[in-house]
Amino acid sequence: MIVTDDALAQAYLNRIGYYRLSGYWYPYRVAKTLSDKTEVTDQFREDTKFSEVVELYVFDKRLRLLMMDVIERIEIALRVQITLQLGKQGAMAHRDPASLHPNFTTRLDPVTQESGHAKWLRLHDEAFARSKEEFAKHFKDKYSGEFPPIWIAAELWDFGHMSFLYAGMKKADQDQVARIFNVPSFKVLSSWLHYINVSRNICAHHSRFWNKPNAARPVWPTAAECPDLGHIENDTRAKTRIYGLACMCAHLLKSINPSSRWKDRFKTEVQDFPDSKILDLSAAGFPVDWDKANLWN
Repeated sequence: MIVTDDALAQAYLNRIGYYRLSGYWYPYRVAKTLSDKTEVTDQFREDTKFSEVVELYVFDKRLRLLMMDVIERIEIALRVQITLQLGKQGAMAHRDPASLHPNFTTRLDPVTQESGHAKWLRLHDEAFARSKEEFAKHFKDKYSGEFPPIWIAAELWDFGHMSFLYAGMKKADQDQVARIFNVPSFKVLSSWLHYINVSRNICAHHSRFWNKPNAARPVWPTAAECPDLGHIENDTRAKTRIYGLACMCAHLLKSINPSSRWKDRFKTEVQDFPDSKILDLSAAGFPVDWDKANLWN
């Protein structure tokens, strides 16, 4: 690795940490094919620069913050719509098995012997019991021993809790929420929420976001169902990397706030990707001329 300023490199290592930075220089290492497997060696590829690794780290940090911004908007908007949809059935619809899908309320986990709904309620009630938020303290003081109605309860849902409940709603209610965000079905939206939640957790814990595999696999709509997403309908790499996540978020944001400039900020940020002879945006699923697609214009 080329290090042009030892003191500056030492300062970065002291501040960021060797192990954390090593995740960013991993793709710069030489890979060798041995019989039937590929092994990444400790040798760096020619022209690997320490300064470029640091630039990639900084780029990733800015990208994480940008994605957290849009995910927060999606989370709040979805929380409102789920609350409104279930709230039509009553203030306690989130606690009422009759308001939710039978599989969610009756199918038991073979290990814990707990239904999805029972688990969701247990986690929800634990969160409410330990909450120090003013609205929670006020409710507990004024209505001791009672459960909060859905419009209060919803304020305690994080992204994972919210997507878990959405997956347990009745299909008609799920589809209604999906239509509000111009998503063709609950199956697509539910998979997106799972995918976004995994990505959100990576960002929230300040982990490496750049080119990090996501265990979730999103269901992708056809080009006929969502024309703006059709440019990667047959591109598995694009759909399952950072670019696919950004496309989902941009699509949802169009329904939440059509006048948002987030897409422009995203394009500007991505254009600031480090100048490299070794890495390029295709590693994160970005297709050629991605910024010319209708979604981004």
